[in-house]
Amino acid sequence: MKEAHKLRIKNMIKISKSYPYNFMHKRIALNALKVIEKEKGKLSKGIMMQCDSYAKNTLGDIKYAPWLYVYSALQGKFKEGWMPDNYYGEAVKRDIDGSFSAPSECKPLSNRILKTNKLPDLLYVNNGLFIEPVNYKIIPASTAFDILFSKDDTVIFKSNNSSQGVGVRFYAKNEWNVEEIKSESGVFQKIIKQHEFFNNIFPHPGATIRITTTLDSNGKPTVRTAYVRLGRMNDNSLSKHVQCNSEVKVAINIDNGELYTTGYMPDWSSTELHPDTGVRFKGLTVPAFRDACIEVENLHSNYPFVQCIGWDVIINDNEKIEIMEWNAMHNDIKFSEAVQGPCFIDLVDRTTSK
Repeated sequence: MKEAHKLRIKNMIKISKSYPYNFMHKRIALNALKVIEKEKGKLSKGIMMQCDSYAKNTLGDIKYAPWLYVYSALQGKFKEGWMPDNYYGEAVKRDIDGSFSAPSECKPLSNRILKTNKLPDLLYVNNGLFIEPVNYKIIPASTAFDILFSKDDTVIFKSNNSSQGVGVRFYAKNEWNVEEIKSESGVFQKIIKQHEFFNNIFPHPGATIRITTTLDSNGKPTVRTAYVRLGRMNDNSLSKHVQCNSEVKVAINIDNGELYTTGYMPDWSSTELHPDTGVRFKGLTVPAFRDACIEVENLHSNYPFVQCIGWDVIINDNEKIEIMEWNAMHNDIKFSEAVQGPCFIDLVDRTTSK
């Protein structure tokens, strides 16, 4: 009886946490649907019924239907095997990956976990201490300054839990303030000179390729989807790095690295060209894309404790791969599922067959 009571309480807590999470997703999805329907027309009742049936009978709850409406509206039809973003958050990230997702949020741990030289990390700061990224030794502030600004006058700082451009800022050499920086917690990274391909689309640093890898049933990581995130012009010159409230997303064909003809704004409105430069996406092929896919598949093998990882990759001016960060907590799958999906059919099958 006591164990049953504990289980009931545990389930009640789980439900109480689930409701606001799914309510938020419903609101975001229905807002996206309105924008897509303005361009593509009203989603038919027949397709909505298919979404509802799949959400209830396959995924287990009608609360997963809203993102299925979005995916269907964008592609003009319903497809079996789609994974709603909120289902991914609950059935994969919460119920399967659990606490193993959390380490990706702690930027200074990335080198230790992934065991790679592809990260542009220069220095870590935590609890008022400066830590070098090779041997994780504590160093004095004077040495930290030399490490950061020996080659460039500006570096990037990313706080722990930063994502989608939020929690990211530039530090110039003349802004160095030891006491202020000691209060931070995160990683300093060098500014990467991106490949000319990205400069030709938008001539400011920071274009990233988001590649998502997923473990198959045998634990082998494979690339499932990819898209490029491009910055926008802004009145503040320090805000031209990619940010979630202004970025342009363009899907990449994972077989050949070609950009899709159509990109999407944060509100899900579509565009066939970069809004600031007028460069069209059609016919453009990302350099070294296959190399990037191989790299992130290998890196996922170094941390096989989570089902999916989103990798933010930059191709530098020497056509080499650099890993800006990895996200195993709740990486964005809704864009990829809507534009390229279904991308995770086997993962849906594994979660629904339990």
